[in-house]
Amino acid sequence: MICAVIAVLVLVLVIFIYRQSSGYNIVEYELQTAKNIGTAVKFVMLSDMHDTDVTHDHNEGLLKAIDEVSPDFVILAGDMITCYRSSRHPDNAFDLMRKLSSRYTVYCGLGNHEQRYRLDKDKYPGKYEEFERFVRECGIRLLSDDHIDLPEKNLTVYGYDLPMDYYKRFAVEKIPDGQMRDVLGSIDERRYNILIAHSPDHFDEYADWGPDLVLSGHLHGGIIVLPGIGGVISPQLELFPKYDFGIYSKHDTTMIVSRGIGWHSIPLRIFNKAEIVSVTVTGKTED
Repeated sequence: MICAVIAVLVLVLVIFIYRQSSGYNIVEYELQTAKNIGTAVKFVMLSDMHDTDVTHDHNEGLLKAIDEVSPDFVILAGDMITCYRSSRHPDNAFDLMRKLSSRYTVYCGLGNHEQRYRLDKDKYPGKYEEFERFVRECGIRLLSDDHIDLPEKNLTVYGYDLPMDYYKRFAVEKIPDGQMRDVLGSIDERRYNILIAHSPDHFDEYADWGPDLVLSGHLHGGIIVLPGIGGVISPQLELFPKYDFGIYSKHDTTMIVSRGIGWHSIPLRIFNKAEIVSVTVTGKTED
């Protein structure tokens, strides 16, 4: 009898974890700016796919949901793939990115997994080149310590490659003053500036640099979320991370942190659905 009860409880737990870890939510944010960007800009942000098929249908459900949002463009905020030592190809991520780029203008920043491919070419020979070639062949604009101006919207999108030293476990080190300016240049405050910065842990330094909006992910929402408390643990093994998910502000900078659209290593999410982030920025029009 006891064994039967335990078996039922284990089955219920497995079903609960499976349902919690499958599917996604669409999270919508509406922001306002006094800058002249036209009536509004709408975009979708995805991060931390990690080659996951979150809808178990080759991500067709994900594409349909994005089409229903009808964004002006799509931003990929890093870790769309997971670095593997084997010859495995990131088919789910590449398939989604290919389909997205056939529908929308797509801007792509780098996460720690893409950077690991690039920086450790002995361990992952040819992997970053494969990723970069694929992205460019799809017409996706790769923003690796780079930016692109969208003059029709008076908007600039930056992609910042946070150095791998700042992804260390158990510690969050401060980015030295001036480093971001040396890499990305100075902000043009007349424009609306969006910064793709994969890890949210350095929001203070991002805000000091001065963008209007920061887009981050990396923490997977804390993996397990305790209602009323927040995410439990980050990929860097930081307990109860400060910027687990949601929206934050400092000075004139807003940061949106995605829970991510997938997982790696352990397919686990509790009270922490994967998410598509939809952002609408309403601006001032010319008088």
